[in-house]
Amino acid sequence: MPLIVKENQAGFIKNRTFTDHIILAQEILTYATKGKKNFFCAKFDIRKAFDTISREFILARLLQKGFPPLFITWIKSCISNVNYSIVIKGALQGYFSSSAGLRQGCPLSPYLFCIAMDAFSSILDDNLFEGAYFKDFRISHLLYADDLLVFGDATCSNCTKLMETINRFTKASGLHINLGKSSLLLPKHLTTATDICNSLPLSLKDSISYPEIPISFRKLNYSDISSLTDDITGKLSGWNAKMLSFAGRLQYLKFTMLNSITYWIRGAILNKGAFKFFRKMASKFMFFGDISVGKKLHLVRRDNVCKPKDKGGLGIYSIYALQHGFNCSLIHRMYNRTSPLASWLFRYYSSPWKPPHSKASKFWKSICSTAATSKDLWEFKVTLNSPLSFIWDSGCNSKCLVDLNPEYANYEDLNVSNFISSDGCWNIPINLPIMVSNAILGVSIMDNNSECLSLANKAKANFKSFTNDFYKSFPDCNWEKFIWHSKHSLRYSIYAWLSLVGGLKTAMELYRRNIVVDLTYSLCFNHSESTNHLFFDCNYSHNIITNLIPELASMLLRPNLMQIFDWVNENQNLSTQTKRLYFIIICCTVYHVWRERNERKFALTASSTTTILIKIKKVILCKVSKWCDGDLLEKLAV
Repeated sequence: MPLIVKENQAGFIKNRTFTDHIILAQEILTYATKGKKNFFCAKFDIRKAFDTISREFILARLLQKGFPPLFITWIKSCISNVNYSIVIKGALQGYFSSSAGLRQGCPLSPYLFCIAMDAFSSILDDNLFEGAYFKDFRISHLLYADDLLVFGDATCSNCTKLMETINRFTKASGLHINLGKSSLLLPKHLTTATDICNSLPLSLKDSISYPEIPISFRKLNYSDISSLTDDITGKLSGWNAKMLSFAGRLQYLKFTMLNSITYWIRGAILNKGAFKFFRKMASKFMFFGDISVGKKLHLVRRDNVCKPKDKGGLGIYSIYALQHGFNCSLIHRMYNRTSPLASWLFRYYSSPWKPPHSKASKFWKSICSTAATSKDLWEFKVTLNSPLSFIWDSGCNSKCLVDLNPEYANYEDLNVSNFISSDGCWNIPINLPIMVSNAILGVSIMDNNSECLSLANKAKANFKSFTNDFYKSFPDCNWEKFIWHSKHSLRYSIYAWLSLVGGLKTAMELYRRNIVVDLTYSLCFNHSESTNHLFFDCNYSHNIITNLIPELASMLLRPNLMQIFDWVNENQNLSTQTKRLYFIIICCTVYHVWRERNERKFALTASSTTTILIKIKKVILCKVSKWCDGDLLEKLAV
């Protein structure tokens, strides 16, 4: 598929990322606005694409692409012998055959459709349509399956060529454009907007969604992301949040809100207002279960929550970390894969390590900022088709020419590919300074199987590695392995985490914030309520933990939570499995003691230590029975 379908198509093709098309589209619009270029952008909606495409057209395209006749016969059997039935009152009634279209959900359908849509790319190129351009880079349209985005020179004759191409493609393929749902974007400086609107019978808009992410000639504002904010608000308020535990709300945030934000970050630069909204919604939902509440006290800062677990957080990445990770992914991708976006960025900007010029987009400035902060993360290798620039990229033995001499910034970009001969050797022009020639000749040329840009620490270049790089300057957490080990239980570990970071609303914590409360501890009534006393200086909680872990009873002084974790970790007589069991027991005890405290304080009910012990042992046995040794289980059950 990558060999027979043009790069304009990003849907369902290996090693092609459709969000690159979104970025490229916005880059072209920004370039047209700041460069006063007369370009138009049109989005065409194809009416019921999979249901109406001609099967004869698909088979003819397969033949044109060089598929063997026998293979085409197989495909014809797969797409032609399709029968449908109707469900009436819960029962299937009758079967009828189909004469056109592809089946929704069939694994063959997306690939066959992409091959068919590739015909539009060929017709548009043959019709001499003038697309958007910069230097020798030209792009006329972008495709994501049936989402069609067209860029062109804003002239009436060019628009006429576009409509002729669409009509020709419609007659051949059976696909019809829904003009009522199609849209047109024009820059404000264009003086012939009325003529263009007459040539293209499309509705003129300020912004369009491709796909779902808004693009526009103007700067996007907060109202343009209303679909994202409404989606997140609906997800967080649609659930009965009071039925979810704290751990449940954490998981829900990870797999709903963060996934939606990550998708948008990959294709658009969100403004500060959006960041503020997301932070507020996430904090309210996670700590209170209700996004409609007003100002309430939560003792853990959002910045401390949104960190990896080995940095003391809950494993939720902040929006800034997600942006950093995506920017690094794009830098890695543009150097190691050929794509229309990479071609545009190298021609227009040269390198992410080159200071951005005044007409650079907000997106590219973000890329350059990330490149500057993550420079130590990368390792450059010169390959035969390398897009490196000797001036700005560190291709000369981990240095760029600007580092050797700042005056080289005034040179034209010295691209690596211009200095490699056809036999894979250096071909240095004689007019280059001797220092530049020596620096280039000292670099080895690798084969094309090597990545041009890789991680310096030899780690796998993926999104997780890039987001973790954002937190490299953050101090490590020395207790992360105690509560987040491989056998942990999120429901209990999260309360151990809250107690270690000061997130439990004990009386002393509230009193420090000038909130008047009764300081009396409801479990023993002889000490002020604090986290250290609660875990495990109190007679009530100390009795529970020593019954579960009898070795703790031999300590001269009653330990706090962190001291117990350290004792288990440093005890050489305990096996790894036993340590994990003890860590779970400690976290589970924290959870049940805190729950008992709340029951006494707010529900006015009380349970004895024996009752709490039975509860803890029951849940621990259910949790560890699949991996824990029988002797440990028998000891715990006593």
